[in-house]
Parts: sequence; C-alpha cells; structure tokens
Amino acid sequence: MQMVTRRSALGALALAAPALVLPRAGRAAAWPERAVTLVVPFPPGGSNDVVTRMVAQPLSQALGQPFVVDNRPGANGNIGAAQVARAAPDGYTVLVSGNGQNAMNHGLYRNMPYDSRTGFTHVAQLASLPNALIVAESFPARTLQDLIRMAKEKPGDITFASPGSGSSGHLAMAMLMRAAGIEMLHVPYRGAAPAITDVIAGQVPVVMINVDIPLPHVRAGRLRVLAVTSEARSPLYPEAPTIAESGYSGFSANGWLGLSLPAGAPADIVARLHDAAARALQDPQVRERFAASGYIPGGGSSADYARFIDAEIAKWGSVTRDLNIVLE
Repeated sequence: MQMVTRRSALGALALAAPALVLPRAGRAAAWPERAVTLVVPFPPGGSNDVVTRMVAQPLSQALGQPFVVDNRPGANGNIGAAQVARAAPDGYTVLVSGNGQNAMNHGLYRNMPYDSRTGFTHVAQLASLPNALIVAESFPARTLQDLIRMAKEKPGDITFASPGSGSSGHLAMAMLMRAAGIEMLHVPYRGAAPAITDVIAGQVPVVMINVDIPLPHVRAGRLRVLAVTSEARSPLYPEAPTIAESGYSGFSANGWLGLSLPAGAPADIVARLHDAAARALQDPQVRERFAASGYIPGGGSSADYARFIDAEIAKWGSVTRDLNIVLE
C-alpha cells in the first residue's frame, strides 16, 4: 500500500512539474529580460539621434531594462534599417524609423535592401519635425513670394543647400519647386552643420533644414526664416508663415520618426513597446524638451503608424518620380 501511494505521488509530481518549470509551447519569455538596442541609422547629433536619446530613459523606466542607442549611419539610413530588418524579431533590436529610410528612400534608390511595408512591424510614431526655409540675413528676399519671384526671373541661378541628397530638406525643397514651378540648383552637404555654416558665410543663399538646427543663428540675426513646411506655424518661429498659407494650400513636408521592429515581432511585445512609447511622450521632461526644439509629439496606434508610412511612401515617390531624383 505504501508503494502504491509513493507511485501515485510521483506521478502527480511528474504531471505538475512541466507546468511549473517549462514555458507553454509557443509562448515567448517575458520581455524585456535584458537591454534593448535602439538603432539610429544616422550619425550622433542629428534630429533622429536627439529625439531617440530624449525618449530612451523614459522607455527604460517604463519597461525596467536599459535602452541603448546604437548609431549605424550610411546610405541615407538604409544601412541601419537593413540591419534591423534582418534581426531576430524578439524585441531586442528596434529601428528608430524615419521619413528617409522608411519612406523617401523607396523612391530614391532603384534597389532597396528591404521593403518598409513588409520588412518591419511598425510600432509607434514618436515625433514629427517641420523644415524651415532659411536665407542669409543679407539675401534680398524677405518673403517666400520674393524668393519665388527671383527664382522665376533667373531659373537655375539661385542655389539652395540641404543636409544631403535625399534628406527631408532636399525633398521638401523639391516639392516646393514642383508646386511653385521654379528651378533652383541643389547643393548637398554632409550634414546640417556645414550647410548652415556656408549659408551664414554667404556661400549659398538658401537652405531647407529642420527647424531646430538654425534656431540660435536666427535668434542672433544671422539667418532669416521665410516659411516653415508644417501644416501649422512652428512655435519656434511664430512670425514665419507656413508654405501652405503662403499660397500653396495643402503643402506639408515634415520630417518624422518612430519605432519599428523586424517583421514578425510578437503582438504582446509590440503592444508593450507601443504603450511604453505612449507613456514616454507624456513625460513632462520629454514634452518640455520637445517644445524647446520644435518637435511635435507623435501618438496614435501601431496601425495608424503603419498606414502613415504607406501614405508617405506614395507621397514622396511621386516627388522623386516627377523630378527624376535618384540616388545610387
């Protein structure tokens, strides 16, 4: 009788043990259990990098693990984005996805190493950032209309700078040229800082660039804002009209960025990362720093972000096709 009882007890323990020590088949371990890498596909110091570092700490606080920024620049964001597209969809490699690598590049490059519509699970939009049309203080154009009139009088004579070929500044200016029926000569730079330096020095009279970058020079009187590319005026330059209100209704050409995981990421990880991002965007310090730099907080659902990216791919694809803008 004692032997039967012992066997019964052992059998009961054997049945109970798997449920106690083994995860259920198909169920992912709790996430995150270690540090998460935020891949920024641009060099340190740019808007993508700055916003990422603003939200990394609140994300870490919300999820209980470090969020580490890893800058992987190159090919207008394609190198870092391709790295994430090839990564395991386990939630530990996150792309800071932006308008360049996740929308504009699809029209700029003949051969893309990934497809933003199928290669990622898009999670949350973090921020958008208008561009500003800036001129040197000595340049005679005082308004956008002045610049357009001058460009029509001498097609191709006026040059404009951007942070690089395929940047949001480059394509925002291309969109404006298409809308206004003007032609200006593009001078691409390797980054925003040298572009601004040459505009201040009078080497190039015009630049289209993210609103936060020229702010100290505008306040110092070295540069002047003719217009901004957002739907509403920027709080950084409340006196500067939008391009839309300057006669080009519906014009909108903002930079933006968010978070994306490799395709196939588990739904529970997507939901947790989305909720943590939403909490980060409500953090008072984040909102204060966003406002000071002219960033517009994102939001919406993961599905909203995916639909937005689809629309941006179509929008910028039409610009690159119409103006035959291609990068190799």
